[in-house]
Amino acid sequence: MKRMRGTNLAVELLENILVRLPVKSIIRFKCVEKSWFSLFQNPSFIAKHHRHRCSITNPSFLIMSRDDSGGDIIIMSLLHPPHNDVDDTQVQIVDMNIRFDTNLISMRFLRPNICTCINGIICVGGSFSGDFDGFFLWNPAIRQYKVVPYPTLHYPPALHVFNTDINFAFGYDHNSNDYKVVRIVNYGRDYNIFVHVYTLSTDSWRQKINTTIDLSNITFLSTFDEKYLNGVYYWFCILKDTDKHGRVFNCEVILSFDMTNEVFRMLSLPEFRNVPHHIKTFAVFNECLALIIFNKRRTTMEANLEIWVMRESGVQESWTKKLVVGPLLGVRNPLGFAKNGELLLLVCDDEQTIAVYNIGSQEIKILQFRDFPNSFRTIEAISYVESLISFKGDNVVQY
Repeated sequence: MKRMRGTNLAVELLENILVRLPVKSIIRFKCVEKSWFSLFQNPSFIAKHHRHRCSITNPSFLIMSRDDSGGDIIIMSLLHPPHNDVDDTQVQIVDMNIRFDTNLISMRFLRPNICTCINGIICVGGSFSGDFDGFFLWNPAIRQYKVVPYPTLHYPPALHVFNTDINFAFGYDHNSNDYKVVRIVNYGRDYNIFVHVYTLSTDSWRQKINTTIDLSNITFLSTFDEKYLNGVYYWFCILKDTDKHGRVFNCEVILSFDMTNEVFRMLSLPEFRNVPHHIKTFAVFNECLALIIFNKRRTTMEANLEIWVMRESGVQESWTKKLVVGPLLGVRNPLGFAKNGELLLLVCDDEQTIAVYNIGSQEIKILQFRDFPNSFRTIEAISYVESLISFKGDNVVQY
């Protein structure tokens, strides 16, 4: 009995040591012993390892950009912001582009429609040259990706393809410990909405019958005006509605999709001061959904930002105006919040770069990069922490 207890303690101690290692070291140690290889494939160990990496790591940021000179190409890189106690503004930017080694596609995106990162998995989807329409689930830490085609669309007769509104979401179901991709197809007011859900564990698509709300009156806004947080995906949308006098009007709303119960909900935006030429973007602030209202005066080029936070998930009455930032000069658009609460901003003076705004001290610090891509306009910064999650089934590539 004592020997067994001692063996269990030794195993627990070893696991507690291994769980603290970075992914690169764990991959190197896979061949040391068979039991280690099995441990590194264990879902419980993988989850424990990722939780530990999140607790000790200042997350990197996935920077999504598109080329201004022509073509919609998503460029991915990792931005490593400095810690608060480090005065050095020199920041490493790591090129994340890889050549997806498959006969299905070429590297060029014709029309990107999703790019989200959850638990170290990056989901990149869109229409590609080579007539491939689908997405990748990509774990750069273990150098592995999975290619998944979208299900075939059957267009109604005489309906032009450009009249079809198609939107996507990538999320995590906490209850089933599974990852899902959602596709919403709207052929117009005269047709039904089609919702398909892809589940990673079964590596298959299924059609979801939407019985919660009518999506036919909803128009999704820009592809990049969306956010995933804690099992729920959010979009900015325009709702076409009718008042009590029968007059048709448009209003901005937030549409959400819960990855566990697969239910759509509609939420109102907070009552912020509506000014011309403002930009709205989602963010995550202290693990809550946040809304950044970005106002820029064209005459003075001064920018002000209002930060609204939804304190209770899905409760629109809980919208709270958290703070106002500005006026600031040279800000092109907000990118989101770092884990320590600092605000990342895309700034443009003589050259385009990224700045960090400290909310407490109200100081702004320009981050210095080598070869920052000035020909690209940055769309969004998404938090990234490496993980050991791997893929199974068809079309899995190790590089």
